[in-house]
Amino acid sequence: MYMNLLGNTVRALYRNANDEKRPLLVCNGLGQAVEVLFPLLEQFPDRPVIVFDAVGVGKSSVPGTPLSIPEHAKVAKALLTELDVDEYDVLGISWGGSVTQQLAFDDSCSCKKLILAVTSAGGIGSWWGTPVALSEIFLPLRYTSKEYGNFVGPLMYGGEAITTPELFKEYSKNSIAPSHSGYFGQVVAMCSWTSLGWLHQLKQPTLVICGIFDGLIPAANQFLLAQRIPRAELEIFQAGHLLMYSRRDEVGELITRFLDRRDDLSTSSREKSHP
Repeated sequence: MYMNLLGNTVRALYRNANDEKRPLLVCNGLGQAVEVLFPLLEQFPDRPVIVFDAVGVGKSSVPGTPLSIPEHAKVAKALLTELDVDEYDVLGISWGGSVTQQLAFDDSCSCKKLILAVTSAGGIGSWWGTPVALSEIFLPLRYTSKEYGNFVGPLMYGGEAITTPELFKEYSKNSIAPSHSGYFGQVVAMCSWTSLGWLHQLKQPTLVICGIFDGLIPAANQFLLAQRIPRAELEIFQAGHLLMYSRRDEVGELITRFLDRRDDLSTSSREKSHP
C-alpha cells in the first residue's frame, strides 16, 4: 500500500496475522527497501508486522530536503496512527536502529518493547567500521551495480559474508537501488544525530543484538547501547552485519521469546553469547 504521511508518499506493508499480539514495526537498514526483510519476516508468522520503505529509498518518495532522524521517526508514528495502531513493539536494524531509538524516546507510552540489531547510538556516539565500510558507506554504488555490490558488500559486512559470499548475494538479490539524493539524505541524517544524551531515559525493555565480527557497525556500539539503556539485555552472535539474514532462524526465536514474555526485567543488563 501507498500512504501520504506528513507530505511524503510511503510504501508500507501491514500483515495483520493475529489481533491478540501487539504489532511489530520494523525499521530497515541504510538504503534498503522492504524486500530484503521478507526472509526475516517469515520467522514471525503469527505476529502482526508493519514494514515500510523509509522516505528517500525503495519505492517511497524522495523529499526535496532530507529528513532528520526525528522527522523519520515522526513519519513512522504517522504510519502507525494511520493504521490505527495504539500500542506496538519496534525492531530497528542498522540505520533503522536510529529511527527506533528516537521513536521509543518520543512515543514511550505507545512503544512497549524495543529491539536494536547491529546498530549504534549514532553520530559522536558511534564507533565506525572498517576502512572499507567507512569509504563505501557514503555512496550507493553497491546498489547501482550488483557486480560491484557483491564484491564490496562482504568486505563491508564482515564475518560470514566474507567466508560465504553466496550468502550476501542471496541476501541482496532483491534490493532496490535508491536514488543518490535519497540515500545521501539518510547518511546525513545518521551522521547528524545521536541518542547518547538520552539513552538512559529509555523506559522500554530492550533487546540489543550484536554481531561480534560486524565490519560495518562494530560490536562496541551494541555494548554501549546495552550499558546505557537501563532495561537492556545483550545477545551476542558469532556473526557479522549479515546476522539478521544469516542467523534469522535463531534471531527469530530470540525476538519471539523476548516479545512474548511478561517482562519484569531488572535494571541491570544481561549478556548472552551465541556460538
